[in-house]
Amino acid sequence: MLYSIRLNARKIKKYGPICKLSRDVVHTYVDIDEALLIEKDSWFYIDSTANFFKERNDARLACECLSQAYAEALGAESATYSVVTLNEHTGLLSPNFQNRDKYQYFDLCELYKLLPSFPKTYNSYTLKKIFETFAYYYDAPTRCMLEKEIIKRYVFDWYTHQLDGNPRNNNFRLNKETNQLELGPLFDREQSFGINRNGELDDETLGIWVPAVPYEDLDFKSEPYLFEGLDANIVSLLLDYPEATIEALNWVTSIDIEHVLDNFVTRDEGIILPEATLGYLKHMAEEKTKEKEKIMKLV
Repeated sequence: MLYSIRLNARKIKKYGPICKLSRDVVHTYVDIDEALLIEKDSWFYIDSTANFFKERNDARLACECLSQAYAEALGAESATYSVVTLNEHTGLLSPNFQNRDKYQYFDLCELYKLLPSFPKTYNSYTLKKIFETFAYYYDAPTRCMLEKEIIKRYVFDWYTHQLDGNPRNNNFRLNKETNQLELGPLFDREQSFGINRNGELDDETLGIWVPAVPYEDLDFKSEPYLFEGLDANIVSLLLDYPEATIEALNWVTSIDIEHVLDNFVTRDEGIILPEATLGYLKHMAEEKTKEKEKIMKLV
């Protein structure tokens, strides 16, 4: 079944006409790979900072803003998004979240610049390989801190059914003063909540979660937990890192869905969630909580 969103044009802020920033200027604000910037070059100077704009006119508008709302409710750091009309095009506007005076930023594809043995091939990343690389470079306290941060983010993506947490959408930052590596803010989570390829909320997409970065190289056809209706990535993560995974599962399911959705529909964002869509989102959260309880019984 498909679930819709609507827009209230009167509540959507309008900007323009405004010219895009040149790539050279964007580089003065943002640590971003040149090839990625060529692909995502819609940066504008608005409200005294660089902002990224992506044109959207479907349910991805709601999914991105909902991911931010869920993250904020859990106390997680997230990029901020607003539905706007820019140069007569509707989409999402996001202020640059980077603080380059304090941090240097890397996505997964760029971590080899900091950690030379880190995997470089785009489709070769797994959580297990990432953790193994961190174990080579960092002492136990630092490694454990990074693992806990990443596991929480990974479980968050499972809970929101994020399907595009690809290497470019997972960023790290290096504190220039302490030389401490940290997980950066959550961003670009529009492929969540059962969104399909047509930009529609579709309950038929809520099958087994297949993340862009798996925990390990799993064979889903032979994975025994798959037949119990449980997610093989989260189960494998739990068996290898039980304490951190249980903490993350309890953390993400502690969210008060009713409160978050009530706040979301009253925000001045121009997004209207019909009652059927709200019911769908609440049901999805309930099902994830039930799955969490089954998973935790395995340890």
